[in-house]
Amino acid sequence: MPYTARADREFPIIDFGAHLVTDVPEFMEPLDDRIGPVHTDPEATIDRYKNAGIDRLVLSQPPFMGSTDVERTRNANDDLMDIVEGDDDLYGLAALPVGASGGEAADELERCLDRGYNGGALETMSNGTKLTDEEVRPVLEVADREGAPLLVHPKIDVSLHPEVDVLDDKYRLNAVFGREAALSQSILEVVHMGILDDYPDLNLVFHHLGGNIASMMGRVHLHHILGRWPGQEHIESFDDFKQKLESRVFVDTSGFYGYHAPIRTTLEEFPSSQVLFGTDAPYEARDADELSRFATTVLDVASDTDSEAVLSGNALRLLANVD
Repeated sequence: MPYTARADREFPIIDFGAHLVTDVPEFMEPLDDRIGPVHTDPEATIDRYKNAGIDRLVLSQPPFMGSTDVERTRNANDDLMDIVEGDDDLYGLAALPVGASGGEAADELERCLDRGYNGGALETMSNGTKLTDEEVRPVLEVADREGAPLLVHPKIDVSLHPEVDVLDDKYRLNAVFGREAALSQSILEVVHMGILDDYPDLNLVFHHLGGNIASMMGRVHLHHILGRWPGQEHIESFDDFKQKLESRVFVDTSGFYGYHAPIRTTLEEFPSSQVLFGTDAPYEARDADELSRFATTVLDVASDTDSEAVLSGNALRLLANVD
């Protein structure tokens, strides 16, 4: 019997990285044939999760994170909130139209939080604008002030460069490497550019284990030994970087198909307080067995106390508008 179905479990399992799309853009239509109604149907989504023994979902809409269309994003957020607000097992992260402007995205975050949303979601880069650009500061200010977490999602296509297609998807190269490098790049920039210093109550949750940044920590250390390499005046020492990573950066467990090694390594480099359970369903985990395996993997590599924090407690601690 999988862990998720154990009768003696005393805490709800919460998927911080769950997705549901209320308005399917044209570029995502091919997924409908492969994923089926669970892509857009809340009842099908909830049934699949219940069959996997996962109790609660934090839902977000990837196609509208960073959108340039404010009205369509606003309507998609309203449609998702209509679903979320009637179910105590559902939470919502509002898609933020950063591609239109940081001001528009900040206004939408405020509006959605007032309606009951539990946080927001944006991309590492939207329409050429990075998370760390001055343009996005209004969004960060709202999230910092309101105590609302922001899920940081990789840009789906051409993740690293808006102009040059350095990693295409002939061999799924952008999906395998580009998105993850973009997430790790965003983390380093957030730390070194002082974003976390400027916003002391800002909680950023990086999707896909932060691009599996924990596995690269030796490489990061090598290149953050001050004085070892030329041109390092703009970076912090490794000790300072690691301290901020461990105390301020959050990651979710999605992105690596429930493999043990990435989650084990993440929990070696991050305190369990900074790791949230996520599946990226229905895009990554596509059936109840896969969903259940994601949760079971956390138990396999973590203590009971750490498992409870990752699978449940950390999400409840971060989400806004939760009693």
